[in-house]
Amino acid sequence: IVTHAGQGELVLRPLEEADRYGLEVIARDRGPGIRNLDAALRAEYSGRGGLGLGLPGARRLMDDFEIASGDEGTTVKMRKWRVRDQLARLREERRRRA
Repeated sequence: IVTHAGQGELVLRPLEEADRYGLEVIARDRGPGIRNLDAALRAEYSGRGGLGLGLPGARRLMDDFEIASGDEGTTVKMRKWRVRDQLARLREERRRRA
């Protein structure tokens, strides 16, 4: 955001479902948008002298990845999930009862 758009916002939100929990990351800017989104998502592409690891790296590391880009900016929504195992569920239940 800082390098390509100058300013924007980053929103972090915890997620919780019955069998998993995670983190949602939303990165949003009001920059000029990404001219060639398909190219920007390829690992070998580098815009403005970067390493070409930003968007492809984020997509590779996250479980869910969505991107929308246009004349009014770019929004990337990502989620990383962790499965709740039986031990984690028991600990949570004990905390609720305490």
